[in-house]
Amino acid sequence: MSDLDQWLSRVYEARSTVESQRIYDDWADSYDEDVASGGYSYAPMAAGLFGRHVAPGDTPVLDAGCGSGFIGAALAQLNYANLTGIDLSAGMLRAAARKGVYRDLRRRTLGEPLDFENGAFQAIISTGVFTPGHAPPEALDELLRVTATGGVLIFCCTDAALSEGGFMDKIRVLAEAGLWTLIDTAGPVTALPRAEIRHDATFFVYRR
Repeated sequence: MSDLDQWLSRVYEARSTVESQRIYDDWADSYDEDVASGGYSYAPMAAGLFGRHVAPGDTPVLDAGCGSGFIGAALAQLNYANLTGIDLSAGMLRAAARKGVYRDLRRRTLGEPLDFENGAFQAIISTGVFTPGHAPPEALDELLRVTATGGVLIFCCTDAALSEGGFMDKIRVLAEAGLWTLIDTAGPVTALPRAEIRHDATFFVYRR
């Protein structure tokens, strides 16, 4: 089993937020290299959707579950210059800080209240966190709250999260309440096609 698959096994076997945080702290130094070895596909997908729906420049963007800053670095290359990142892992946030692309980085847990004002961000990206054992569907409520009216949320959910994790129900409830409108989808895409442990995910773009 590769280093990547060993880390993935530990991540998906975690039984608590504290355990997940500790694993990601331990993984932070080699995370970028490991996921790159697995053919990590979320960054180009996220960047493509961002380029389609979000104007570059000083637009306030939240990278929710930013990890080591892999997605943020991709967005910075496309001239998105006002990035905030949040993650539960202090180790991952240190790795993200070393990339030098975020204006603000905070240790926060998705699914808990976020200390941002209503409508603070024009766009939100969240990848790799809506999957079994990670952030709950209720995290979407807070992400929606901090999205500006007319702003967009771009996120992906694994097939397992959609079919068994309650995300499809949450997405439908928010739509039926008129809180957001679906404007684009992409995928399903395999996150790590060269890994033994593989998950397919669909990207969604909703307008607030």
